[in-house]
Amino acid sequence: MSNIDPYKTEGVILNKNHFEAFVRDLLLVKQYRVEIYVNQGSAKNQNWVLEYKGSPGNLTQFEDVIFGNNDVAVSVCVIAVKLGMEGKSRSVGLSCVDTTATLFSVCEFQDIESFSNLESLVVTLAPKECLLIQGEGSYEFQTLKQLMERNNVMVTTRKKNEFSSESVIQDLNTLLKFKKGQQQTAQSLPEINLTFAMSATSALIKYLDLTSDEGNLNQFSIDQIKQSRYLKLDSSAIKALNIEPRIDSASIISGNAPTSILTLLDKCRTSQGHRLLAQWVRQPLKDLSLIKERHDIVEALVNDNDLRSNLSEDHLRRVPDLQVLAKKLARKKATLQDCYKIYMCMTHLPSLVEQFSNANVVALKTMFIDPLNELIKDMDKFQQMVEQTIDLDAAERGDFLVQPEFDDTLKELKSTMNEVEEKLQSQLGKVADDLSTEAGKIVKLESNQLLGYYFRVTLKEEKVLRNKKQYTILDSNKSGVRFRSNKLNDLNDEYIAARDKYTVEQKKVVTEIIEIAAGYSSPVKTIGNVLACLDVLTAFASAAIIANKPYVRPEMLPSEVGEFKLIQVRHPCLEIQEGVDYIANDVNFKREECHFCIITGPNMGGKSTYIRSAGVTALMAHIGSFVPCDDAKISLLDCILARVGADDSQLKGLSTFMMEMIETATILKTSTCNSLVLIDELGRGTSTYEGCGIAWSIAEYLAKEIKCYCLFATHFHEITKLEEISAVKNQHVTALVDDNKLTLLYRVQPGICDQSFGIHVAKMANFPQDVIEFAKHKQTELEDYQDSIFEGSDNPQKKQKIIKEAEALIAEFVNKCKNLDTSLSDTDLEDKISTFKEEVLSHENPYIKTLLTVS
Repeated sequence: MSNIDPYKTEGVILNKNHFEAFVRDLLLVKQYRVEIYVNQGSAKNQNWVLEYKGSPGNLTQFEDVIFGNNDVAVSVCVIAVKLGMEGKSRSVGLSCVDTTATLFSVCEFQDIESFSNLESLVVTLAPKECLLIQGEGSYEFQTLKQLMERNNVMVTTRKKNEFSSESVIQDLNTLLKFKKGQQQTAQSLPEINLTFAMSATSALIKYLDLTSDEGNLNQFSIDQIKQSRYLKLDSSAIKALNIEPRIDSASIISGNAPTSILTLLDKCRTSQGHRLLAQWVRQPLKDLSLIKERHDIVEALVNDNDLRSNLSEDHLRRVPDLQVLAKKLARKKATLQDCYKIYMCMTHLPSLVEQFSNANVVALKTMFIDPLNELIKDMDKFQQMVEQTIDLDAAERGDFLVQPEFDDTLKELKSTMNEVEEKLQSQLGKVADDLSTEAGKIVKLESNQLLGYYFRVTLKEEKVLRNKKQYTILDSNKSGVRFRSNKLNDLNDEYIAARDKYTVEQKKVVTEIIEIAAGYSSPVKTIGNVLACLDVLTAFASAAIIANKPYVRPEMLPSEVGEFKLIQVRHPCLEIQEGVDYIANDVNFKREECHFCIITGPNMGGKSTYIRSAGVTALMAHIGSFVPCDDAKISLLDCILARVGADDSQLKGLSTFMMEMIETATILKTSTCNSLVLIDELGRGTSTYEGCGIAWSIAEYLAKEIKCYCLFATHFHEITKLEEISAVKNQHVTALVDDNKLTLLYRVQPGICDQSFGIHVAKMANFPQDVIEFAKHKQTELEDYQDSIFEGSDNPQKKQKIIKEAEALIAEFVNKCKNLDTSLSDTDLEDKISTFKEEVLSHENPYIKTLLTVS
């Protein structure tokens, strides 16, 4: 029998800070649902009632915990999806709401059975949660659910009636902020015509209960998602290119070199910058002028060390999370401290703009200088209001109080506080004398919101307090030992009592201040957006400069040029790892000349790294970053698609091979001649011959029909025969075998590698010698003499040519034998066959000679 009391709730005790950190981790990192129950009964008669609940996409009730005094570098958005039929076509309606940006994004589109267009949107938007109709079409529902799960999106099912669009216009009229001159009704908006998207929007409004919060009234905007604006990425590309850190990544825990592109590029100094960068890496641009504009700014920042350094190390560090503060202003939930943060940022903004005075780049002027100058003017009256209402001297010390001139009671309380502060200061000298130390240097008088006033000495000087019973030690940390005397205790209590009274008395004035400040939420939000963009582009410049070998600006070309040329391209995450001497290689694609590259070579020889480096470089160029090459010319792409490495999904009921086929089917249906396709080791999840057949047919279809830029790494050496297609070229990663030892060179060279060195790798892994020998025997037996040694077999190109000629001669011999007149006598048949055999031997093909010798 258990001794546990069934009426006693087991658990752990967390203090406020630990609880907030724990909840943030559960919701934002682990992506769990969280419910908080409060006991409204007595200790004996417990009555636990659900007080708060939240999920990764619905943080409404936890906003104070999540955003209270913490900058959050992740964007939180939730989507809803509604399926429908228009004629015989399947339509998908999608709505996305970002409550931090107070934005609804909607779209409606047709999609195929695998929902590849929807997946591309999910990758672009990076939602935390997705609402689906409960049990909506069993097969389609399961397909949608699997799609969301492989993109790390939590699925929440809702009742069908919540996806009704009947009340959506009324709700949007309440939530939307209409522009000047615009009809003040949602009915006039073009987005309303997207029937299925509006149904999804209705579900989001109900789920987040947006209309019940007065702070949301007339705060949202709505726009249509322009899918044509961004490159398509699939979930496989996100994983294959290591665009984002994995939650369980060892590098996050150990602090090693970055293992993801996002971590590598994230030199941002502001929370809004961190969020925008995470958005940009999933939204590579297809607009050539916008990409070049970003490159212009990054180039200017790369070339101007002082400007870049001052922005990164000083000015941007002073910027608070203006987007979150703007939301608090709009909801009238801001505090005097929030107003002070905005004020301090605004007072510093002119000096930030002044940094650009010598910059002669058009893009800098249009994107930052002009908008910021206008916004500084818009915020002028806000600054005046803060100066007239908030006690700035007290704010500098961490006390956020209104000016005492507003009220006689406030003046009296302020006078009392000043008198107590003078007495507190006098105590510092007395304590310093008592401890035989120097006031202000060794022993200091400090204060904070939590403790009030206290003395502090460094840990080094802690010995002066030993055996001093007249002092009470509050705590000890790396900054020193905090303590009080009895007199300081009394004075501190007196000061806190006066301050608390002051806080109560000033509430009415504070309410008026926040009411006025709420009117400035829009320019504050816009300033946050502009500075986020500046922060990200400064981060790109910093990343380009501090790389082992500085990144270069890629030359971006129109799609029709059909060129994808990377000289000495490197993988940016691998090259910075300790002890790695990276071997760079070239990628050279030109439409109609070479757009398809088959790469063979040994395991661990660098094939995967090579094709990944091409994909990563393409992505970095399209988001506006410089790239890890010596030179780069890139024609505008429309998507980057990948099938790289085995990725079992047994928990989702999908084998390696099934996942491979699903991802490859998406590539075949989505890619165009302007796409970059990366394929690594396709067809390994089934039998050798079947896998080779599938890989061959896919490679041929991509090369001949779609004509996309493609890097195709394989161990099926038979596929190298596709070189017969004019735009297909063979390359291989090099290795040396000396004294039966394998040395990997990681250099990509033209031509074919005629073996995969698997047995050499097995030897490197210390396989038992008898297993190695048996493997060699079985290899020779199974490869059907393809590994035979003959004159010319030491040269892969020459060997392939000899074998190809031999196979043609053998095929001709077999056909002649098949067409012999069966009415001939056995003797005549033997004579004819002997004649055919002599004709074959007369060509003196070394491979045929070897086959006849072995047999």
